Formats: sequence, structure tokens, C-alpha cells
Amino acid sequence: MLPIASPLDTSRAVRDIFLPLVAQGAILRRPRLGTLAEKVHADDRALRLVRRFRERYGDGPLLFRIGGRTIGLVLAAADVRRVLAETPDPFSAATTEKAGALRHFQPHAVLVTDPPLRAARRELNEQALGTHQPVHEHGHRMLEVVREELDTLTGTLGWDQFRSIWSRVVRRIVLGDAARDDTEVTADLDQLRADANWAEFRPRRGEVRERFLGVLAAYVAKSEPGSLVSLLDTDDSSLDPAGQVPHWLFAFDAAGIALWRLFAVLAAHPSTLDPIITEARHPDASPLLAQAGAAVQESLRLWPTTLVVLRESTRDTGWRGKTAPTGTEFAIISSVFHRDDRALDFANRFEPSIWLDGRADGSWPLIPFSAGPAECPGRNVVLLTTSTAVSYVADRYHLDVDPTTRAKLAGPMPATFNHATIRLGFWPVPDEPPPAADAAAASSPVP
Repeated sequence: MLPIASPLDTSRAVRDIFLPLVAQGAILRRPRLGTLAEKVHADDRALRLVRRFRERYGDGPLLFRIGGRTIGLVLAAADVRRVLAETPDPFSAATTEKAGALRHFQPHAVLVTDPPLRAARRELNEQALGTHQPVHEHGHRMLEVVREELDTLTGTLGWDQFRSIWSRVVRRIVLGDAARDDTEVTADLDQLRADANWAEFRPRRGEVRERFLGVLAAYVAKSEPGSLVSLLDTDDSSLDPAGQVPHWLFAFDAAGIALWRLFAVLAAHPSTLDPIITEARHPDASPLLAQAGAAVQESLRLWPTTLVVLRESTRDTGWRGKTAPTGTEFAIISSVFHRDDRALDFANRFEPSIWLDGRADGSWPLIPFSAGPAECPGRNVVLLTTSTAVSYVADRYHLDVDPTTRAKLAGPMPATFNHATIRLGFWPVPDEPPPAADAAAASSPVP
């Protein structure tokens, strides 16, 4: 049997690892508790405790008995890769806790589907999201939507104001232009996600969920050309095409959080904008916006929007001659691996180049989109839209950030960074005047 944490270490893990994850909101962030987590340096505390566990118990995974469940905290880099690579057998992505949460608003999503139906639902998602294509077939349309909506950025904005703009982008890309101003569908999803934070401990809002899923089904039936839902091409009702859409909306919201944090970093460190602006002004040299995409991935590395990756074993599993029992829920705390400065010399720096020079592909697990068979199927779509957003904003706006946030970002990047408190200024860059000689010629009377 794998080592089991002592009662004292279990209480420490609850206090410094598991409780902060739950408190901040795994499904919908709780801004006030995010501020508290930032003040107590929650991610730093988690990393320090994981190091103590490694020294005391070895590579693990370390088992905890909490609330009648067995939780296996993954401590070793190689074990992260194993758990993700061996999904869904023997490590199911449809864990008990995840299912209890996501069934509030996406009861038939691929994430909470077990084999054999899981493979077919995964294939449907990959088909619609163009998972294996370098650029989605609706890529040009997505770029147009992002640019049109980000043209409305002006003045000083807080997170809620930016999120309203980003939500219009998301609804248009996922559901179609007809959904641009359908704020009710977003509000219903927010309500259901807030309930999902409590998993099975909060009763499900049947009426809200049915209304929300019914609206999505109508958009899927309409199948507006250019939208993602128009690519849900199947006659198999068991796959529940409309039931896959809530997760796309949910995941795109996390992309907005990553963008907002990234804009703050770029505003606080203007020199980091240079390669992104150069790329934006010479698109032929980098049509896939590699610099902007690297910056987005670096934001996700520094501050993962998926706080914990969960898998549940479907049978007894062996670990270096020891065993974890069937039903163990394995927890991978993303920030623990992304910000371990003993393993990564860039752990606490903003260094997008790691995503371009191969360092991010090393043996240490950097998993902004997870990995393995359950890797985010929308990775390319998310990177396309967010890279476009970063490139467009960098080229069209002067960025400024509030003094408090600027101070937080002045040194090493903070491990815990609450996006909801950031305020940013977006000041349009004036059109460049013509060269002096051309201007003089243009003002001279025609002979």
C-alpha cells in the first residue's frame, strides 16, 4: 500500500492545499475568496507543503483519507505524466467529485462520460473543435469576431467589464451572431456554475438547467453558419450534441481570465510587448502568431485556470512496488509543478520563450491544457482566439495597469494572482501621421 498521511499531515493538506482550491471556486471563481487566497499566498503554501511531503514520504502518490474518500496527491513529475497518459483506463477523468459538480450544467459532457460512450463523445468534440487541425476551418471568422468586439475596448476597465466584452466574443464564436447579446444564457450558466462549486452538496436547479440546455439546443438546431455548433454533425442522439456545448462556454471563460492576467503583465512590463507588436505588424512572418500564443501559454503556466486535475482509478494501481486501491481519486495540483523553482529556473519569471525554444517540452510537466487522451480538445481554438486578442490589443492600444497590480508584478511573478482585482487602461494608438515629405506634398496646391 502507498503511504497514508498522518492525521496531522492530513489536516495540513486540507488547510493549505485542498480547502483553498475549493474555496476559490473550481468551476466559477469566487472573487472575494480569490483575494483572500492571494493575501495568504495560497499557492506558495501548497508548494512548500508538497515539498515537505516529498521529503517525508518519498515520491508518492501520498494517500489521504478525507470524508470517506481516498485521495492520492501526486508528488512526482513522472507520475503526473503517467496519470494523464493512462486516461481513461485505469485513470478515469469522470471522477466522483467532478461528476457531482459538472452535472449541474453539463450532465452529458465528455468529461463526465465513461467508456464506451466516452470515445464517441470525444470524437464529436474533436470534430467540431478541429482538434487535429493547425487552424480551425472557421478560423477567419473567429479572427473577425475577436477584432470586432475588442474594438469596443476603451478607457479604464475592471474584470467584469472586460468579461462582458469577452462573453460576446465567446457567444458569437460558439453559438453564432444571433447569440451576441444573449446575456441571459451566460447568466444562467454562471448560476449553474456557482452551484457546481458545491458539487453534490448543492441541490440542482432543475428549472434553470432545463432552460439553459433548451436554449443551447435551439442554437444547435439553428446551426448558424460559421459557429462551432454548426459543426456538431451527428444523428446519434446518445451523444447529446447540445450537451457538449456548455463545456465550451465554460472553458472559453477561463481563457478570458488568462487574457486579463496577461494584459496586466504586458502593461506592467512594456518591453514584453515588443515581439508581439512586431509579429502583429508582420503577419506573413508568423501567420499563427507564435509570440502571442507563447505569451498566452505562459499566462496559463504562471496562473493555471484549472487549479487541480483529477483522475479516479478504476482498479488497483501499482506505484514502485506499492499499491493504491480502486476508486482512489488522484489530484494533480497544477501550480505545484508549474512554479517549482527547484526544478525550473524560470518558475517565477514571465518567460514566453520557453514555449518556442523547447524548454516547455522537457521532462517536467507543464500542462496548461492538461495532456494525454483527455487533453483539452479545444486547445487550438483557444490559442487561435486568445493569440488574436493579444496581438490585436498590443498593436491597437497603449496598455496601463492600476498601481496596486503594477506593484504586485514588479518582481518575481506572484504565485497567486486574483484576476478580479485588476484594472486596466486601454488607450487607442493614434494612426501614424504620414512622413514629413509626403505630408508637405499633400498640403501643396496642385500645379
